[in-house]
Amino acid sequence: MRQCPNCKTNNPDDARFCNYCGMRLPESKEETLYSDLDELEESPKTEFSDQEIEEESEKVIDEAKKLLNPDEKEEKEVFLQEEKKEERKEDEDTDTEQEQLKKQLTIPENLDRMIEEVTRQELEQELHRKIKLKEGSGKEQSHLDETEGVSEPTLMIGEKTEEEADEPTRMFTGDIGDFIKKKREYEDVPEEDAYEEILQSWERKRKEKKIKREREGKDPSRIPKFIKEKHSWSDLTAKQKKAVKRIVAGAAVFAAFCIFESYYGRPEAVAERYCKAYVKEDWKKTGHLSDLPKNGYATQDEYTTYMKKNAVTGVEDYQIKETKENRQIKIESGGKQRAFTVEYKTKTQGKNKETVVLQKQKRQRLLLFANWKVSSDKMIANDFNLYIPAGSTAWIDGTNLTKNDKIKDDSDGLDQYKISLFEGDHKIRIDVPWFKTYKSEFKASDKGSTTISKMKVSQSGKKKLDKKMKEILSSYIKAAKEEKSFSQISGLFEKNSKYEKENKEFYDDLKEQLSSKDGYKADQITTDNYEGKYVISGVTGVVRGTLSYDYKVTYQKEDVTVGNMNGTVDGSSQMSAEFVYKDGNYQLRTVNPGSIWYRESQ
Repeated sequence: MRQCPNCKTNNPDDARFCNYCGMRLPESKEETLYSDLDELEESPKTEFSDQEIEEESEKVIDEAKKLLNPDEKEEKEVFLQEEKKEERKEDEDTDTEQEQLKKQLTIPENLDRMIEEVTRQELEQELHRKIKLKEGSGKEQSHLDETEGVSEPTLMIGEKTEEEADEPTRMFTGDIGDFIKKKREYEDVPEEDAYEEILQSWERKRKEKKIKREREGKDPSRIPKFIKEKHSWSDLTAKQKKAVKRIVAGAAVFAAFCIFESYYGRPEAVAERYCKAYVKEDWKKTGHLSDLPKNGYATQDEYTTYMKKNAVTGVEDYQIKETKENRQIKIESGGKQRAFTVEYKTKTQGKNKETVVLQKQKRQRLLLFANWKVSSDKMIANDFNLYIPAGSTAWIDGTNLTKNDKIKDDSDGLDQYKISLFEGDHKIRIDVPWFKTYKSEFKASDKGSTTISKMKVSQSGKKKLDKKMKEILSSYIKAAKEEKSFSQISGLFEKNSKYEKENKEFYDDLKEQLSSKDGYKADQITTDNYEGKYVISGVTGVVRGTLSYDYKVTYQKEDVTVGNMNGTVDGSSQMSAEFVYKDGNYQLRTVNPGSIWYRESQ
């Protein structure tokens, strides 16, 4: 059994960490020594037989006799001295043999310390290797071993480092959030190993920073100068004491505020406050706790109206639970949503239940804390598309549509708005240039759409459009009578028109009718009795207009028998045109001037 030095708990002999407190168990010196000696290459040992030892002994005795005097006494003394020399020689040979063995095995005196240092370095290298494996996901392990080497070489026994490492401490000076973040990077590593490796890594980095600051001539402790110079509270000046008190008080207030916000802003706490306000029918508070759109169309007043109409009333008792299905929502959303099942009871409906979903907002509270709001997706029509005539000004339930909600037009004659508002019926008001104010209702649904374009032309607008139509007709007749090309009247149309070919065909027809051929020549053409009608297309949003008119043509006809003859022809026709609102004005898109006939054969 191996005893933990921290909690004194007995552990199995093969245990590396304490089963109770998690403390790393120290390896015995014998285990460390033998584990490292096994890896060393054994030196060849010299063995001597008994015969060889006896022969060597006789040689030594013979050499000693040659040096002895004939005197017996001296001979005995010499013999005793030689015997003592032989004993000392044997002891020295034994010591020499042990020293040679040590040299062969290369076992230094501080072997325990070296093995401890190697173990520490190996732990750090293992930590680097696992970090590389975590960062290089998707690569083959063999490829990592070839290309992603550790940042520090492996230390051999007997090799010295620049600074002897101290015993690794289990304390850390990093941020707790950083510690948790690093712990997540070791999901595949046993918990006790992960903690130990992270702590050792931090200890190494701390010492590296300390050495670096010492080399740069900086104070490794980073203690303010005025604090180092003062040894007690009484040594501080009144100003310094005041500053310290303010710092301590501010830190305490900030810490208390952080604790309060972290607890108060939990999704469980938000759900509880929402349910309490819901039971009390405090719609102002429930609206504040909900993630209502900030575009101004889903106002607090509309929320109150919606809740009074659709909310469950008369709740007597409730209980908030987080079910298995609720936890699945958290997993599927990546932690951005939390769901709770609320079981409640009413006087009329009895027991029932409802799911309350909380959404984590993008903007944090006070830039530090998570911001959870009750989801309003069930009551909000998100991304509702509204199509209205170009150039319009619109209001929904009294709120003006802004340019921020306007997106790229699907057609030239319509403006598209994408908004979020409460589902159900809404009132809309639209002001269109030259047309009467339009008031109506529409029903909003999630990702739905509606087109509103049934506008009636105003009296002033009709006059303006009539004037435009007359000017266009007059220009067409004049150019056709003078047989001008279409390019000479193309300035009447919008720029970069896609309908140039169509418009040219209508103009060429009129020019053919008024041309001088077959002995006919139109002298004068007049028009009167105009009647215009105008509507906005419900599909494209363009303004369509028709202009009925009477015409009178005075002409000349050549006759070979009688000579030139004058004649007059009266008739009626109708002009049609389309206008699109651009750059603050209605611009001509297409026009058909109608037919003007004056030849007798026709």
